Amino acid sequence: MKKLFTALIAVVMTAALFAGCKGAGGNNGNSSEDTGPLAGVSAEIKNNLSADGYVKGKIPDFSVYENTDSYRKVKTADELISALADAKIHYSNVWDDATSTYTQVPAEGYTQENFKGTVRVIEIENDLNLGYEKLSAAAKSSGIVEDFSRKTMSKHINDFNSDTVKENGISQIKVENTSDLLVYSKSGAKLTHCGFKLTSDNNVVFRNLEFDEIWQWEDSPLTTASAVGDYDWHGWAYFKIAFCGYVWIDHCTFGKSYDGQIDYSNPDYSANAGVAFRAPYGADGGNGLHISWCKFNAGSDDADGYIYKMMSAIESDYQSGGNGCLYYKALRNGGATFEDILYGLAIPQKKGFLCGDSGDKYEYNLKLRVSFANCTFKNLEDRLPKLRGGNAYMYNCIVDNSQYYAYRSKLKALNAASLVTAVNSKWKCALVSQGIVCGNGGSVRAENCIYSGIDTLLKNNDNNTAELVKGGYELVNCSYDRTGDGDVYVGSSSDAGNKFTNNNPNILSTENFSWHTADGLAPFTVSAVSLDKLKDVLSATAYGAGVNASLGELYLKNSYSA
Repeated sequence: MKKLFTALIAVVMTAALFAGCKGAGGNNGNSSEDTGPLAGVSAEIKNNLSADGYVKGKIPDFSVYENTDSYRKVKTADELISALADAKIHYSNVWDDATSTYTQVPAEGYTQENFKGTVRVIEIENDLNLGYEKLSAAAKSSGIVEDFSRKTMSKHINDFNSDTVKENGISQIKVENTSDLLVYSKSGAKLTHCGFKLTSDNNVVFRNLEFDEIWQWEDSPLTTASAVGDYDWHGWAYFKIAFCGYVWIDHCTFGKSYDGQIDYSNPDYSANAGVAFRAPYGADGGNGLHISWCKFNAGSDDADGYIYKMMSAIESDYQSGGNGCLYYKALRNGGATFEDILYGLAIPQKKGFLCGDSGDKYEYNLKLRVSFANCTFKNLEDRLPKLRGGNAYMYNCIVDNSQYYAYRSKLKALNAASLVTAVNSKWKCALVSQGIVCGNGGSVRAENCIYSGIDTLLKNNDNNTAELVKGGYELVNCSYDRTGDGDVYVGSSSDAGNKFTNNNPNILSTENFSWHTADGLAPFTVSAVSLDKLKDVLSATAYGAGVNASLGELYLKNSYSA
C-alpha cells in the first residue's frame, strides 16, 4: 500500500507540474488520452509528444493497423528480420523521356496488389541480441543484415577486440525501400550489438526502444599501429539515414557507440545522377528527421555493464604487467588513474550527430532538415549536432557534460595527448569539448535549451573554400554553464555581450543564419517549455524522455491533441 500511495502522489505532482509549463493550455477534455497516462497534460506538452518538428503532418496514425494482418509482433531476431523483409516495397523506376521523370512500377514478380509490402507495425516484445555472431544462417542470408564488425578491415591495425565484440559481433540491419512503418515496443525493449541503416524510406518511425553495446576500447599492442584513439576505423552508429523522406525517432534510449550515434545525410534523393531507385516510394521530395524525447546517455559505469567489465579487464592486464593495450598503459604510467580513464575516455561519447554529407555535396545538403526536441544528452564530447548544410532546430533539450568536463580537465592536466603520442605520433587523445558545430551554409537554431560542461559551445572546423565554410546560428533563451560548476548564463545570441563561446565568430555567426525555406521563415512553431520546468518535464514519469512503458499502445498514435 505504501508503494501504491507513493505512486499516486507522484502522478498527482506530475499532473500539477504541467500547469506551470510556459503557455500551458490545460486539458482539452475530449481525447482518449484524457483518461489514460496523459490525463491532465497540457496542450503544449501533448503537441510536443506528437509527431512534431520536421515530421509534423507527415507521419500516419498507426493505430488503424492494430488487430490487422499488417500488425506483426516479434519475440526473436529471426522474427524481426522477417517482419522487416515483409514491410519492404518491391518496385522499379521506369524513365519517361517525355516528362524527364521516373515512374515507379511493381518490380518483376510483383503486382499492384502485393508489391508494397504487408507489414506496417512491428511490435518488439522482448530484448534482442542482434549481434551478427548470434544470428541464424537464415537471418544472415536474408539480405536484411550486414556484418557491421567489418572483419574485412582486420588489417587496420587496431588489434584490440573486446570479448563483447568477438562473442556477439555487430550487425547492421537494413530498412530500405520501405514506407509507412512503425517499429516500437510497449515495454521499451533493448536491442544490442546492432545499428540500423535506413535508405530510400518514407514515414518510418522507431519508438520506445533502447540501443546499446556497439563500442569497444581502441588500443593496440603494437607501437606501429596508427590512428589509435581516433575512433574512426569503424562506422558503427545506431542509425545511418540517407535518401529518405520523413523519419521519426521517439522515446528511445541510446548507449555509447564507437562512431556517431545518429548520422543523417543525402536528404535529396536526386543528389546522385542515375540512382533514382533510391527515391523513397510515394515521397514528394520533401524530407525531415525528427528526434524527440530521447535519452543519449553515452556509456554506463554500472559494474555489471559491458563497458566497466571491459575496462576492468584492461586494468587487470595492466596490473599484471601486460602489454596488450599500450595506449592504456601510457596513460596509467603517466599518472592517470583507472577512474580518470573510465570517466574521461571510456564513458563519454566522442561523437554525437553528423548531419550532412561531405562539403562537395553542398547544394544538396542545404535541403537537409533535422529537429531535436525534448531530449537529454549526457557526457557527449562533440557534434550536438555537426551540421554540413541545411537546418537543425533544437528545442526543449538538456545537455549535461559536466562529469566529462571535470575528468577531461584532469587528463589535460596530465598532458594525456602527449603521453599517447610519445608511443606513436599518429595516436590521438583529443579530449574535445564542443557543442554545436556548423558550416557549409548550414544554420542551427536552439531554443529553450540548457547546456552545461561545454568548453566551446559554438564551433566551426570546416576547411573547404571560404563560401562553403560559413555557418549560422541563433540561440534563444538558452542556459549555458561552460565548466559545469554552477556559473550559469541565461540569454540569447542577440544579446549584446552574450557569453556563448564561439571559436570563429567571423565564419560561424548570427549574421549567416538563414532558414532554407521558400519564404525564409521558420518551418514550424515550437511549444517551448520554460527553463526552470524543463528538467521536471523531461523526467516526468508518465511521458518523460527515454524508453517509457507508461504510454504503451499510445505509441501507435501520431497525435495526442483533441
